[in-house]
Amino acid sequence: MVQSSPLPPLSTLPSSTYPPSAYPSPACFESSSLIYPALLIPARRTNEIQTTLKELVFKEAKRKRVYALEEGLDYKVEEVTDGYDPKKERKLVLTRLGPADTCSGEDEVEAAQHDKVFQDPIIKSMIESSAEEDSSGSTYPNGKPEIRPSYIRLSASPYSLLSVDQVLRRIMPCQDDDSGDASNDNGNPLIEEIPSSFEVAGHVAHVNLREESLPYKYLIGKAILEKNKPKIRVVVNKIGNIENEFRTFPMEILAGEGLDLDLVEEMCASQEVSDPNKLQIKVGPEHQSLMQVELKEHGCRFKLDFAKVYWNSRLSGEHEYLVKQIVSSAHEELQVTKERHCIVADVMGGVGPFAVPLTSANASHYHTTPILCHANDLNPISYHYLQANAKLNRCFSDRLVKYNLDGRAFIHKMNEEGVDASHFIMNLPASAPEFLDAFKGWNFESTSSKKIPTIHVHCFGEKARGPEEKSRIHTQVLQRCERALGCPGSLSEPEGRQKNKAQVRIVRDVGPRKNMFCVSFLLPVEVQQVEKLVLDGSSKREREGEVEESLPTSKKGKDS
Repeated sequence: MVQSSPLPPLSTLPSSTYPPSAYPSPACFESSSLIYPALLIPARRTNEIQTTLKELVFKEAKRKRVYALEEGLDYKVEEVTDGYDPKKERKLVLTRLGPADTCSGEDEVEAAQHDKVFQDPIIKSMIESSAEEDSSGSTYPNGKPEIRPSYIRLSASPYSLLSVDQVLRRIMPCQDDDSGDASNDNGNPLIEEIPSSFEVAGHVAHVNLREESLPYKYLIGKAILEKNKPKIRVVVNKIGNIENEFRTFPMEILAGEGLDLDLVEEMCASQEVSDPNKLQIKVGPEHQSLMQVELKEHGCRFKLDFAKVYWNSRLSGEHEYLVKQIVSSAHEELQVTKERHCIVADVMGGVGPFAVPLTSANASHYHTTPILCHANDLNPISYHYLQANAKLNRCFSDRLVKYNLDGRAFIHKMNEEGVDASHFIMNLPASAPEFLDAFKGWNFESTSSKKIPTIHVHCFGEKARGPEEKSRIHTQVLQRCERALGCPGSLSEPEGRQKNKAQVRIVRDVGPRKNMFCVSFLLPVEVQQVEKLVLDGSSKREREGEVEESLPTSKKGKDS
């Protein structure tokens, strides 16, 4: 059964979009009490049983999982004489697997005591084993088993303690797993997934809402804002794909600073705009100061304009992982070669999520494993913030060299100038493999060491539905890379894969049928025999003279 909604039916709204003022009051989210299934357990075994049942134990922020018997609102003194011992027993609250709001009174207690959670094999075995052990005699009154199904009535969480997910589940009609309902009590169609996850970049929260959630977008924005104040100041929603060369995308404001509430209320009340996709307050030039954020990642500080550069906080783990891998590899290499430093080339470096931690004087490896990074990005705004972040994190010019070039032109420049790079990072998931064509005709003789660099390419690919599909998908990703290199079989065939140490690693889950991968391999020596790619003038031009245009300025003038 789907819970009752505090909202009017969508069909009664002029614009089919709930205005911010439709957000329910805190009182609408609260009830006097809730009943949960529980286990009566021996106090001495509390930690042991909690660990065993960790996936089935009640989890709610700022709420206890274990209660003394007297703490439950259902506690009665006479129960102590009916198999309960308040000094030796505790109630462990369990996750409720059955519907939450289908009954009341004694029926609600009965439903909690027979909740589906008690049919879980681990709990069922635990209860049955306890009954068998205690059948011959027990230290508990009336010979009751040590572990017994029960229930507990707890006061409901106040609105201030509810999570974003809990709030949105009260507002939005989400179908229960066992329900066949197509709509909730006010006739609104059910949605498949509650959009409670969001990305955070400084004071900006970013969501990517599905079509089904758009009628609720201002309510979603307000829930995220209210539950994350004062850290979050504005909530934005992606309203288009990353289609330009700078990897940025258009956004609309859902809540917080920059949202003209009067204008939104007026648009929601108008019958002229019935499509939520057209009812938008877009992020524009007037929001430039609001979109400038500062954040921390793995000991480094970053400044950036969230609307004009590419940044994905969900890649934080990948940034840390690859930096550690490169530092470890560099340490081993320098012990052998005794060179002054290990060189890394970051082809699509953005604002520096790889280059800055690799070269910061604050990094723990700065003195023990010196790294020189050549970092590049085509976007002049990203180049500006790369410079700013280098200063912010003490990345000195003898360790971090910055470029504002096309990716292919940058790769050619590294080879033509004899930069002896051990690693190339290519973090442009939508098209990085295609940029590998810039390695065609690579001159391994351009450096004294004739080093073969390791290439790290990020890309999107199909998600495997089962283990049997994993090999096929990895082969497809490798074939995409070798096609761009002009060296068929050098990565995907067993011999080439082993020779060039080709590896495919899942970075993160992007969607129901889509993963992000990182492909790492030694640059195949066969590329030197492939005809070199000829770049046109626009690809080669260096943009250092153009980066001042459209950059953020300080009160004293343009940033250096």
